[in-house]
Amino acid sequence: MVCDAEAAEAISERLGRLAPEGTSAEPLEPLPELPVPSDASAANAVIDEHDALVGTRRVRVRAWIADTAEARAAVVTLRDELERFAALALGGAGLREIGPLEVCEIADADWRTSWRTEFPVLRVGHIVVRPPWLEAKAAAGDVVVTINPGQAFGTGLHPTTQLALQGLAHWASDGTLAALSTRGPGLLDVGTGSGILLIAALRLGAHRATGIDIDEHAVMAANENVARNGLTERAAIHAGSLPLKEGPAQLVVANLIATLQVELAPLLAAAVAPSGRLVSSGLLEARAAEAFAALTLHGLTLVRRWGDGEWCAAEFERSNGESA
Repeated sequence: MVCDAEAAEAISERLGRLAPEGTSAEPLEPLPELPVPSDASAANAVIDEHDALVGTRRVRVRAWIADTAEARAAVVTLRDELERFAALALGGAGLREIGPLEVCEIADADWRTSWRTEFPVLRVGHIVVRPPWLEAKAAAGDVVVTINPGQAFGTGLHPTTQLALQGLAHWASDGTLAALSTRGPGLLDVGTGSGILLIAALRLGAHRATGIDIDEHAVMAANENVARNGLTERAAIHAGSLPLKEGPAQLVVANLIATLQVELAPLLAAAVAPSGRLVSSGLLEARAAEAFAALTLHGLTLVRRWGDGEWCAAEFERSNGESA
């Protein structure tokens, strides 16, 4: 199924319900050669250009499903659902055109590994995200995050994940991640998905991090990715939602659609400790004001915002001693 990068993770989630081996999303157009930077300022400009190009490319989302009668029936139902999603995308969800679901038979010996040759290494600033079967060319100052593509959100391809990673990079650069206490939840990742944000935060200097997700498959995938990165002792991932039993966290990241952020605004705000901060991502520009208003209503102050085309993210802060 072909779509723009903005829709890739939503499509992957739907296909992943039928695919025990997970899904993949491969760019259809190669990136052009970018100039070799001459200094740090030029390097940042090249990175920004690279990230912008990644977010606008078309991608092919694929899933591999055993050929059974039950699977064929499920595919018919899924095709109807995806057609409705495509119509919604064009009718007001802020997404571009989504292609039809195509089904074809492939040799049983090939389907488990053939897609791996097309899955890219991605760069978001100094954060390099790679699948386990590819080596990453990391420069000085880079951190490498290894993520196995599967049923959970978070491969780095989607602009909302990239915006959240940019927020974490900002916290790393100003020393906020390194200053986190080793006690308590550390950084809290709400809706952790593949665990990509939590792992990146630990790689960038956080001593400890906690992830929560209502999807048990995501919790399993995130724990596997945490172990794959050698970070099990510094991370805790639970099935469930807010409020967090460990209490509020100094740093919270929530890469969730606007509807969920509005609904969870009281709980998200209460999850931020006094003087703590929240990175909110997953927001279409058209819905951002609504989400920002809900978070502000419950005691958070907007500090800054940044964006990538139709998507945006923001950082909020809770005043010292203020409660939700």
